[in-house]
Amino acid sequence: NSREHKKSDLTMEDNGGGAPEPSAVNDETAWKDDDFLSFDTIGGGDDDEDDDIDVQRDSGLGSGAQVDIPPWMSVPYEGGSNQYRRGRRTIPPMIQLHNEIVGFTRLMEPRPEEVKRREALVEEFRKIVHAVFGKECKMELFGSQATGLFLPSSDVDVTIHTGLAKGDASKEGGEEEKSEVTAKQQREQEEKDMDSWEASAAVNAASSPLRRLESALRSRWLDDLTYLEVIENTRVPLVKFTHGPTKISVDVSFDMESSTKAAALMRTYIQAMPPLRPLAFVLKYFMASRSLNEPYTGGVGSYLLQLMIVSFLQHRERDGYNNNRVSVYNLGSLLLEFFEFFGMDFNFVTTGISVRHDGMFFPKGARDKKEVFWQESRPFSIAMENPLDLTMDVGKPSFRVQLVQRAFETAFKVVLAHVSDPAEPCNSILGTILPVTDEMRKRRDQVGFDERAGADPRQQRRGSDGRGRRRRNDDGPASKRRRYN
Repeated sequence: NSREHKKSDLTMEDNGGGAPEPSAVNDETAWKDDDFLSFDTIGGGDDDEDDDIDVQRDSGLGSGAQVDIPPWMSVPYEGGSNQYRRGRRTIPPMIQLHNEIVGFTRLMEPRPEEVKRREALVEEFRKIVHAVFGKECKMELFGSQATGLFLPSSDVDVTIHTGLAKGDASKEGGEEEKSEVTAKQQREQEEKDMDSWEASAAVNAASSPLRRLESALRSRWLDDLTYLEVIENTRVPLVKFTHGPTKISVDVSFDMESSTKAAALMRTYIQAMPPLRPLAFVLKYFMASRSLNEPYTGGVGSYLLQLMIVSFLQHRERDGYNNNRVSVYNLGSLLLEFFEFFGMDFNFVTTGISVRHDGMFFPKGARDKKEVFWQESRPFSIAMENPLDLTMDVGKPSFRVQLVQRAFETAFKVVLAHVSDPAEPCNSILGTILPVTDEMRKRRDQVGFDERAGADPRQQRRGSDGRGRRRRNDDGPASKRRRYN
């Protein structure tokens, strides 16, 4: 039974003698200011080099042999029965998966120089926006750029508040007040409109905010753009472009007031739910590597994916409370259960999702929900209530849900094969579902990545030298972060 396998691997005790000492894991004062820490046995820092040699000896590798491991790890783990080995120590595979997720998050999280580069591009783009629409217009960031959950390849999401939407609304209101015109006058006006339809359509297209912005980008950044497209036939029209020198892509929308509120809401969830951030990094890359992350192509966008993670965490906590079970905050377990929940257990045809009131599910066909969340032409869809607008379905554009569900199901079965007993041996559990790219390796080399999955927690708290000194990098002292165990 897959659930029994997971439960057995979630325990922190290891028959091989490799469990963390309680004093190292539960010492409140020791970890309260640190990041998510990897679990491992406690050992002296001087043994690390010997342990790395033991890994090669125990795995049958010669001194010159090279093991292909992903950039978020620095030493391989040999799978044997239900445990992975690091030197003379043994680590349960579910804890090893937790450690890899910690390492992946540290590798892919935004670096200070990346944030500065993106901010500089946004300021340059702001100058173009003000030149086109006037300095009274307002430009705001939203999405992963505003929440800090962006990958190196993530787009910068921008919305421009021009005030045109309000003007159009007042114009429509004025037209409704003139509804007392006679039928004859209406027919005459319709004939005049038909005569000038082609000319007016051309004028309106040229004067639309999207086309005006496109024209300005072509004239001002012609040599710097590697991609520019206006996407109008979508629920949210966009101007998409890629800045060549920085290789940063930008998505521009207009008058999307709810977008900035959604970013603020997500920051609140990140503060309240520590597992949300690392799970978001892994799942965002998982979706992007399979081209399932763009809503306008039927995939699951960043906001929808984060709401799915929030709903899953709410459901898991509620289920544990109702059944008097203590929640085990192991990132490996959470990732595996997320794949199982949305890949095998959840019924997308009949059930909708809401994250309000600590999370709940509702029937899509209910009288008060059917009009918004039931799609007769696409019954197999994600019905996700927007917590900021109850009449909006966030999952409506995602029409490739069946493909998304199959991807989750496949990932669940692959990971389960490497954490169940007997486990399929591999160098990296997370690497079986996340493809490694040259950009990752380059990123590891550039940032001097040395956070090792499975490293000694005491060394991570004290610093790499094990003498109680905090590690420093080029950007100053290590920032204060949280950890859960």
